[in-house]
Parts: sequence; structure tokens; C-alpha cells
Amino acid sequence: MNLKIVFFHLNLLIKIYSGTIVISAHHKPDADGKFEDQNNDEIIVSISIAECDMRCSLNPRCVSFFYNSLTKLCIVHSNPFTYTVITKSGTGWRFYVTRDRTGRCPDNFFLYRQLDFCYQFMPSLMAAYISCPLGTLQRIDTEEKQNYTMKITANIELVYDDAICMQGKNTGEGWKFLDGTPMTYFNWNWNHPKFDSNQLRMIRNKNYVWFATADNKYCSYLCEYP
Repeated sequence: MNLKIVFFHLNLLIKIYSGTIVISAHHKPDADGKFEDQNNDEIIVSISIAECDMRCSLNPRCVSFFYNSLTKLCIVHSNPFTYTVITKSGTGWRFYVTRDRTGRCPDNFFLYRQLDFCYQFMPSLMAAYISCPLGTLQRIDTEEKQNYTMKITANIELVYDDAICMQGKNTGEGWKFLDGTPMTYFNWNWNHPKFDSNQLRMIRNKNYVWFATADNKYCSYLCEYP
């Protein structure tokens, strides 16, 4: 496998010419001096930032990584830390977030390759006005995707203190996604669903259980592509 590494100021562009992976890693200077080793997906000692970036590109769970230029420690995460607090600090740490460059995802979307999940965080608004100009409202169709959503929105209440809306509609013939595909995975609260609704939401302070509610309430949400 032929590896080419190109540096663009604060950005690192990793290209792995296997025909499958092209990832760019972007430095986030606001997080300099901070790091997180809890809930990591891999910790290694790397001789350089380039090696750390390469390890990230080879790990399908990697969405971001922390690198310490003094200790050479590389911490790989599946979390972009958009809505998760980075809890630790120390000298020499830098934080990088990856972006897909294969064309699989639009610009400004994150790609979690483990689930082939392209997603974008959206602001809180009334559920009736949810819009995804690129892609559709996120669907939760497996326990793994439910758990991943919980992980990447762990501290979203610091910005948007609302439930998280997702796809789901009671058609009278069972719950279905927007394209008509029957839903087979559910994480209902013990007394739900109570009534027909086109709005499903996860309630963060109830361990992300599902509620069916009216569309006149506010929620934050994720768009996924396609």
C-alpha cells in the first residue's frame, strides 16, 4: 500500500491508495492543551503526528485524535467532541478532527466508518420545521447506532437543552422510516408509544429512551447522508 502524506499548514491530508480511504485531519486550535483518554478507541505511542494520523486512517472507528508532541502519545476516538466535554489538560496536546475525502460524505459532515454513517449536527428548532438540505433526518436502526448517538451527544445539553429528534412514523401498519422501510429496532420508554405521531425523540435525561410526541415541541437533531 502506497502512502502519501501532505501537510497544509494546520491540516494534514492522508491518502491511502488502496482505492477505499481518503481522510483529511484538521487541527482544532481551540482545544490545544486539552485531551481525553476516557472512552477512547485506541492509545498508542507514535513517533510523529503523521504516524498518529495514519493510525487513525486505518482504524474505522476513528473520527478524531489527540496527539502529544512531547510524550508522543496518540489517542484515537470515535467521537468528534462537538457536544462532548474534553475533561483533561496538559502541555503538548493538540486535537484533530477528520473529514471524509472520498466523496462518500458532503463537506462539513463527519464520517464514522465503522457504521458507514455520514452525519451533521443541526441546531434546535420546532420539530415541524426540521430540515436536512443534504440527506435526511437520522434513523436509529440498530443498538450500535443508538449507543453511538448517545456517545457523540453526551453533553449536548450545554448548548441545546432539548430532546433529540429522529426518523419514525406510525403508519397504522407499524412504525416505519421515511422511505417506508419497517422499523425493527426500538428503545421505547416503558409507557410509550402512547399515540400516533410523526415525531420520535430520544430523551437524554432518561438514558435516551424513545418517546412519541407532537411536532410542536423543540428538539435538536442530526442529518445523515444519504
